[in-house]
Order: sequence, then C-alpha cells, then structure tokens
Amino acid sequence: MSDSPSRMASRAALRETRRRSAKRLRTVAILVVSAIVVAAAAFGTLALVRPRVATSDLLAAATLRSPEPSALATRAASIAASASTTVLEAGRPATLTISAVGDMIFDRRVKSLIQSEGGLAPLSAVATHLKAADVTIGNLESPLSSGGVKNATKDVTFRGDPRGIEGLAAAGFDLLSLGNNHVLDYGPEALADTIASLNARGIGSAGAGADKKAAWKPAVVERDGATVAFLSFSHILPPGFVATGSRAGLAQGRNNMDEVVAAVREAKKQYDYVVVSFHWGVEYKDDANGDQVRDAQMTIDAGADMVLSHHPHVIQAVEFYKGRLIAYSTGDFVFDHYSRKTGEAFILDAALGPDGVTDVKVTPVYLDSYGKPEFVSGSEATVILKRLKDISAKRATTVSIEGDTATVTP
Repeated sequence: MSDSPSRMASRAALRETRRRSAKRLRTVAILVVSAIVVAAAAFGTLALVRPRVATSDLLAAATLRSPEPSALATRAASIAASASTTVLEAGRPATLTISAVGDMIFDRRVKSLIQSEGGLAPLSAVATHLKAADVTIGNLESPLSSGGVKNATKDVTFRGDPRGIEGLAAAGFDLLSLGNNHVLDYGPEALADTIASLNARGIGSAGAGADKKAAWKPAVVERDGATVAFLSFSHILPPGFVATGSRAGLAQGRNNMDEVVAAVREAKKQYDYVVVSFHWGVEYKDDANGDQVRDAQMTIDAGADMVLSHHPHVIQAVEFYKGRLIAYSTGDFVFDHYSRKTGEAFILDAALGPDGVTDVKVTPVYLDSYGKPEFVSGSEATVILKRLKDISAKRATTVSIEGDTATVTP
C-alpha cells in the first residue's frame, strides 16, 4: 500500500515550511549584519558577526534598495534584539529527513523486469515515498554496466542493467554505497561505468573507486545549508576487491576499524552530519553478531550520526546508541528472492538534527517475485513489523506498531 495523498501532502508541506523558514532566517541574518556594519561606521566602532549566510545571499542582498544609513542604524538595535535567538539558531545545522533502504541489484529477475517494463519499473511503487526525503540512501550491490569482464573466481556475480539508473534517479536517491562484495564482479571497467552513470544523474557514491583515495572519499550533499558526509565500508572482502593506491576496489572495514574511525572523525570536523554504511554480518541471521555491535558503536563514538547497514539479506535490529541510530541490516530492497523471510524489508525514515536522531519510522515492504518492493498492509505488514520489534527488543529498542507502520524509540 502506498502513502496516502494526505501523508504525501503533509511531507511536502513540511519540506516547504523548512525551506521558507531557512529563507526567512537568511534574510534576518543579512539585515542584522548590514545594520551592525552601518551603525558601527556611524559611531566609529566595528563588531564582527558571522552568521552562517552564503556569500551569494550577501551579494544578492547588496543589490537590493536599502533604507537610508541613518534609518538602518536606528533600527539595528531593535532588529538585533528581536532576532538574537534566530541568529543563534543560524549556527546550528538544519534538521533533515532521511530515508534509507538496503541492498539493490538490477540483475537476474530484476533485469528481466527492466527488459519487459523499463528502467523505472523496479522502484515505481515506492519512488514517491523515497523522493519525499531530504536525503535518500541505499546500497547498490550490482554494477550498472554493459562492459567489463566477469570475475571467474566468484560463484555469484552481478552486472545490473544500466537502465536501472532511471529508477534510482526517479526515486530521488542522493547517496549510494558501493562498498560491497559485488562491486568488482565485472572488474574496474564496470565499476567506472557505474560511477560515471551515477555522477551523470547527480547521485553521490562512496565506498569504492579507481584507487584507495577515491574509495575512501566521502560523498557529500547539502540541504537547507546543512552538509551530510557519507562513507561506505565493507566487512565482506572477496580476494582482490580491496582498493589500494594503484588498484580499483572497495574501502575495507573489517580488521581495519582504526582507519575507519579516523575517516569518520575527519569527516565530522568538516561536515555537519556523518552517515556511515557497512556491508557486513552473516547471511540469513536475524541477530547482529558481536563484531557488528562493537564496530557500529565504535563508529558512533567517532562522530557518526547514523550507521546504516546491509548484506544479511534479512532485516536485523534497529538500535539507539547515545542519541544516534544504528540499523544493523535493512534487508534487501530491490532483489529477487526465494523465501518469505528474504522478501521482507522496510524503509527507514528519520529526522537527523544537531541533537541526534528522532522521529524514526519504519514502513514495511515486500519484494515480489521480480524483486520489486511494494508497500504492504494488514497482516502482511504486521508480520514484518513484529519480527523487527522482537529483534530490536534484544538491543533495548522499542518498535511500536501503529497500523501498517511503526515508530522506533529508545
């Protein structure tokens, strides 16, 4: 079952309210700066105020017709007093909405769906929901390419139909993790094709690249003046898949957490929010293992705001840790499957703000025989949410089922 018109309208209204509030905030900040500068010139003193206002906004304001300097100076004190709280808020990043999902391939039966119905088909039922978020995140587990050479040493290899990019773009994906055990299934050529295709659609990626520097570089998006850095690492490491200074590949997480922690800390110095993706865990296991728990919490301690993970092909616990959020496995999302359990998944929605992660909501989906996610209701929704509730309770997290969705709280 897709989102109701009222819910979609509410989301759109919320985003528009934030946009207008940010615009008003910039306008007030510009007026305050201008007033103080003019007043300082009149009285021979200068006080420097540096709210977070874009240079382009200041330049635009300079072209506007302003009151006479004396009038502006007279108004400066009252403007500054009434707007002091607002200006202080300008020093805090905006709260952003995040939508996150799990593994996506565009090969096998998903490729068959694309061949018969086009590149939009795999994500068509959930696209409206996903693109409503400020930032939408997932794991791309198949290269999108028609080239490359198949890795002969692997039992399972993926090469997704390049038209899958159409569905990813239409669903509003902003950030995709490439740090996984299929990123080099068709070698460096297919990886390069994938990154070029994502770049052409304005979709950021992290976790793999032409060399180690590229694989470890965070993808960054900005929304409402707030910056989000995205890092991706894999604990699943096929031979020859780890990027080096001279070889394409993925960013290594397993047995390399000191380097991961350093990368997270560095990102936190530069950007408002840090989201980290891990490809890890044991396939088909409901519970995260000790290594996942240790490494997730270590990542939060280093400065990450959210840890979003995948690979087990089933859902695992959602956990609050120090006001931040860990999803140990969001399951598969666009993936053909052969059991009821592997077809159960969810969209994780949350608000990411300067004081932590709030308003966490889970919307269940079920993957059809082609691997296409579709919203479910009634008993089908309850089965998925109940399993997530029971698993998450082991991590001291409450999943409260409310009809066909659920909220997550500490």
